[in-house]
Amino acid sequence: MSKGLLGGILGVFLAAVVVLWGVIWVNDWEPNLGLDLQGGVSLTLEPAPGQGEIDLEILDQTVEVIRSRVDGLGVAEPDIARQGETVLVQLPGVADQEQAEDIVQATAILQFRPVYREIPPADPDYEEVGPSCAELEEQRLEGPPPADEDVVLCQPPGEEALADDPEEDAPTDSWSKFELGPVAVDGGSVEDAGAALDQAGLGWATVLDFDSEGDEVFQEFTAELACNTGDTRRLAIVLDGLVESAPPVAQDVPCGQGIAGGGQISVADQEEAEDLALILRAGALPIQLDLEQSLAVSPTLGTDSLIAGLQAGAIGLALVALYLVVLYRGIGALAVAELLMFGILVLGAITVLGQAIGFTLTLAGVAGIIVSIGIAADSSIIYRERYRDEIRRGRTIRTAAEHAFSSAFRTNLTGNTVSFLAAVVLYILAVGPVRGFAFTLGLATLIDTLLFATFTRSLFGFVANSPKLAKAPWMGLRGGTFAAQPVPGRAK
Repeated sequence: MSKGLLGGILGVFLAAVVVLWGVIWVNDWEPNLGLDLQGGVSLTLEPAPGQGEIDLEILDQTVEVIRSRVDGLGVAEPDIARQGETVLVQLPGVADQEQAEDIVQATAILQFRPVYREIPPADPDYEEVGPSCAELEEQRLEGPPPADEDVVLCQPPGEEALADDPEEDAPTDSWSKFELGPVAVDGGSVEDAGAALDQAGLGWATVLDFDSEGDEVFQEFTAELACNTGDTRRLAIVLDGLVESAPPVAQDVPCGQGIAGGGQISVADQEEAEDLALILRAGALPIQLDLEQSLAVSPTLGTDSLIAGLQAGAIGLALVALYLVVLYRGIGALAVAELLMFGILVLGAITVLGQAIGFTLTLAGVAGIIVSIGIAADSSIIYRERYRDEIRRGRTIRTAAEHAFSSAFRTNLTGNTVSFLAAVVLYILAVGPVRGFAFTLGLATLIDTLLFATFTRSLFGFVANSPKLAKAPWMGLRGGTFAAQPVPGRAK
């Protein structure tokens, strides 16, 4: 290949790299870092006992609901996956561990029921009506109450009743009981939810918007309640088997007319209103989940992990570069330039893929990149050893570079194909961080093949076609070779 054509290929390649990094710089893009590199929260959840055999399809639906909740929480690039019968949720950058647990684990089965009667703890009939609140709490954890039956449910006292210690849970024997009718409207009719000040402007509430069918049913339901008095004018808002509130239909709602345009759930503060709205927008979990493990990874630990990984990569690259320069002199320095270009392309690709498909770089991914340095170094070494073989056979520097590339590229392509297929299989079969290792390894293998066919070939060939550079002793184009051997078929 002529010197001009080699220079053209080299120029186009460098221009493409400049454009790639220009786009990254203009948009101020950075690689998406995983939980182990920037800190966050890791949750492991499993189906609660007593729910029978859990179908894997149900678990997949559960993962999608959790993903919708986490997306609403604003977490950048979460990793949510099913591992067997457990669900792993990794939330990079999240600092509030308790909030993450509540949002991810909440079942969020919403029901609106008519109230027949409220039985406070001081009522003489309290012990006689239904099971105790402690028993009802155990039943609640096993699943939601039946929708088409009359039920007795409990309501914990509000924060104002716990003035001494708002963080302490009230004993169950201080909870109120409610006799309730069948479900009139459920959370499946909620089309949207948001946080807002309540109608009185004194507190916060989660405001609900129903779909057209749900809005019609809710209006009919409240129209009937508006004709009643006392407890039977109230509607109970039940969330996950607990009565959140039981407000009466306002006195200004005429009998038979009802409430149109949605409803609201009064809560303690703005944060609770926003979290409940987020959960209701995403929908209820198909099954009840127990929190098996909850870990908080500090940003400091994540930063230390990243620095350690980068230091390991830099040390490995420096040792490889030293070896190449000592062994091949000038063309070894070219090999170092090829490794640096390899690193620039890998980092650029990871940054762009983070924006395009949400790829997140983890510590395992960094390990994959470090391993790929060896693959890139092998490609450069193969080319130079093939070149030396051609020189020993008596070829000129220019023709030796051409023949060496053809032979080395076939070897490179074969080896990289095996590595890439191994990475693909590992990515498909593996779970968790191992997939990050497989992804970066496969990506680096593809980049190495492209780099070898363009940058490595054109840079080495351009030098081999330049008489001054080719003859320079420090370049090493003839150094380290044995006596010339005749090329087969050529006259001696």
